[in-house]
Amino acid sequence: MKPKFRKGWQFFRARFEAIAWILGLTLMAIMSPVDGHAGLCPLKATGLGFCPGCGLGHSVAWLFRGEFSASFNAHPLGILAVVILVWRIISIIRKPVFYY
Repeated sequence: MKPKFRKGWQFFRARFEAIAWILGLTLMAIMSPVDGHAGLCPLKATGLGFCPGCGLGHSVAWLFRGEFSASFNAHPLGILAVVILVWRIISIIRKPVFYY
């Protein structure tokens, strides 16, 4: 007989990617879109001025605030990125977990 915690661990392991994407989207949604760089930007830490990832993050932040034109101006692919990530999260959560 297998211990109970093993099933919980397998469930967590199977859903870890979805948890990471949800956390990432949540952090981008609550960040301030008016700052020059995102808070944890590695290119900001090195002193470089341009970062395409920050534009995408700002686009997501504007999108969650309902500012669609500002979102598109920050990065044209921001809306598409959110749609793809939400689709990926849903597909991971709906995938059955097989216990062995």
